Amino acid sequence: MITISIENAAKELAKELKNTVEYSNYRQAYARIKLDPTAQDIMTSMEQIQLKIQEMLAEGLPVDEEFQKLYQLQHQAVTNSTLAQFFAAQEAFSEVMKKADQIINQELE
Repeated sequence: MITISIENAAKELAKELKNTVEYSNYRQAYARIKLDPTAQDIMTSMEQIQLKIQEMLAEGLPVDEEFQKLYQLQHQAVTNSTLAQFFAAQEAFSEVMKKADQIINQELE
């Protein structure tokens, strides 16, 4: 059971994370995807193929053809400026989260 002080600390951390430039850039980049039908289509297709690959792997089926499709979609994604900006913003925010996690883990030692 989480104590109230831990819950409050987690809420405070979330509040601070929301105030970072990296989070703001991530949210803005995510919002731009909703305005770009091509970016939306690429993301949807990538998600569908990733799920299909997971299902096929679980069933022990070959996935070479699906991986090729995913590779082609990933190429489309990085050449789409909306998605390229999103991936960069996502990576930057991920680094902030990773640093916060490292600090928490260091303090637990």
